[in-house]
Amino acid sequence: MARRVRLLCTVSTLALVGGWVLASSATAQQLPKLSPRTVITAAPASACALLNDKNAVSRMDGLLWNLIWSCGRQDMLAKMKVEGLEDASLPDFNLATTDVKVNNTAPETSGSRTQSETSIARNDDTGTICSSYNDSWEFFGAGGGGGFTGFARSTDGGATWTDRGAVGANSFGDPSLVWRKVDGKFYLATLDSGGGLALWRSDDDCTTFTQIATPSATGSDDKEILAVDNTPTSPNYGNLYLVWTNFSLGTAPIQGKRSTNAGITWSAATTISNGGTVQGAWPAVAPNGDVFVAWLRYASFPNGNISVRVARSINGGTSYSVVTAPLSNVVSPRDSAASTSCGRPALKGNIRFLASPQITVTSDGVLHVVYNRDPDGVFNSGDVVNVYYRRSTNSGSTWSTQFQLNDVGTNDQFFPTVQSRGNTVVAGWYDRRNDAANTRYDYYERTSTDSGLTWGANVRVSDVNSPVVLDGNLATCYHGDYDMSLVTDTGTVIQWASDRDGTPDVWTDRAP
Repeated sequence: MARRVRLLCTVSTLALVGGWVLASSATAQQLPKLSPRTVITAAPASACALLNDKNAVSRMDGLLWNLIWSCGRQDMLAKMKVEGLEDASLPDFNLATTDVKVNNTAPETSGSRTQSETSIARNDDTGTICSSYNDSWEFFGAGGGGGFTGFARSTDGGATWTDRGAVGANSFGDPSLVWRKVDGKFYLATLDSGGGLALWRSDDDCTTFTQIATPSATGSDDKEILAVDNTPTSPNYGNLYLVWTNFSLGTAPIQGKRSTNAGITWSAATTISNGGTVQGAWPAVAPNGDVFVAWLRYASFPNGNISVRVARSINGGTSYSVVTAPLSNVVSPRDSAASTSCGRPALKGNIRFLASPQITVTSDGVLHVVYNRDPDGVFNSGDVVNVYYRRSTNSGSTWSTQFQLNDVGTNDQFFPTVQSRGNTVVAGWYDRRNDAANTRYDYYERTSTDSGLTWGANVRVSDVNSPVVLDGNLATCYHGDYDMSLVTDTGTVIQWASDRDGTPDVWTDRAP
């Protein structure tokens, strides 16, 4: 049985040596105490050794936070400054629609209060919408439920939300939610304390979650994303698919597993990526049962060019074959000063930046992928990062001409999302067009109702733009690495993280 330990807290001040973040110990009182319910499981020694590998640490997502605590390495935490919080010179961009806060901030009176990195799903039978997110209040707060994952529930289409607290005391974030049509239940994948992966199920329509499986327990698993086959005519109807980055293997490949029995047991791991330095996998299931996975590949890390790779499975996730890449060998978008400060690719405001793609498949079988790239191909000059789209009508053999989703401008647009229902495709992203200093951000979306052939106008979703607020009790430069929105048969629920109230919170807005 895994040894469960309670680790003492330390905190650090930030120092930079050759662009790499180092830390010096300070007093334990500077870091909030853990929630009495939070469970810390000791990670394997081999996993803890990865924290001494600068290259590996710079590519980790939620695994870094997991190992910092599971290996007793709180010295790697860093106090970061707030960017743009005092800037009150911007005009008011409020729209008629109203943003709704998902998490309840009332009990969060002190300490670490970050909610970000979001996932969302809807029960088509009852209409209940379930949202999950990284939640440092649950992890640290005296009144928190423990673990690093929170969730909330809406029964009125996203008009209001009820914060349901913590998913579980041993959950370490990186949430990925799906609703499984065959049994009408929500399933949630998270990191597991100690460096593995956990699968949770809700039997009461997103009121509570119970862990039902540990799909992987290498001690070095990172950034897992879950998908489900919800097409009744598919030969793989009901299958669950999980993809992630496995840092326990020398090449840290993208791997995948499938479950044919509602997540109770899982297949052996299949390596999906075909070499290279990779991270940020995203799965999608086609109506015919084919499974597609997109991920980011670096020619060399951290400064090499990037590509977006896609693989296809025609046998229900048993094996995968790489198809044509929708993006090949372009300049990695990043800000030089922020990347030096963060010790990894980062954007202005010291936001660590993984330019990972997302992929979805519409009911006509068309693939849709969104991604970031440096538009002018010149590092740290001019326009640094935009969001782009491509579609494939032949399962990834060929791709359409690249299409820029955001309007023309030189400010940053980043962390794109893409979700679909029927032949409607909705893309969203963080956008700094409304700030001359290119620091504060809004959230924008764009919709296609004809499977990506044509797109509507850029729509500003957020009512107010936000500064960048970094929580010094979390991993260096952490501000979330992905989001997910929801497309229903009656409209969309756009979800993102905003720091407008002085700390990152989860917000949604609805559009018809």
